[in-house]
Amino acid sequence: MQAPRLRSMFRNVRTEPRRFQFRSRHLPDLDPKWAQRKERIEVEFAGEQDPEAGPARPIRFRSSLTKAETAEGASEWKERRQAQILGARYAMLRAVVIAAGLVWLAWRGMLWVETSDFSYILKWMEDA
Repeated sequence: MQAPRLRSMFRNVRTEPRRFQFRSRHLPDLDPKWAQRKERIEVEFAGEQDPEAGPARPIRFRSSLTKAETAEGASEWKERRQAQILGARYAMLRAVVIAAGLVWLAWRGMLWVETSDFSYILKWMEDA
C-alpha cells in the first residue's frame, strides 16, 4: 500500500525514500572520458607530444610583445582597470552615504525620544 500524496506548498513531495546505486570509483567500469584524460596526462608526464593538441605555444611575456601589441593590450587593460577603480569608488561613496543616513536617522530618533513622553524610559540610564 502506498502512502497518499498530500497537497503541499512545496513542489516536490516525496512519498517514498530516495534510492541510489553505489558505484565504486575503483571498479574498471569508469567513464571513458576519465580513461582518455588519464592517457593524455600520462603522455604529458612522459614528455611526449600529443598529436591532437598540436604544437606547444611559447610563453609570451608583456616585454616580448611588439610596441603596437603592447599599446593595444595596455589600453584595454587600462580601461578595464579604470572601470574597476571607478566602480569601487562609487561603491565606497554609496556606503558612506548610507552610513551617514543611518547616523542621521539614529540622531533624529534620539532627539525624538528625548523630547517625547518616552524620555522617562531613558532616565534610568542617566541615573545608573
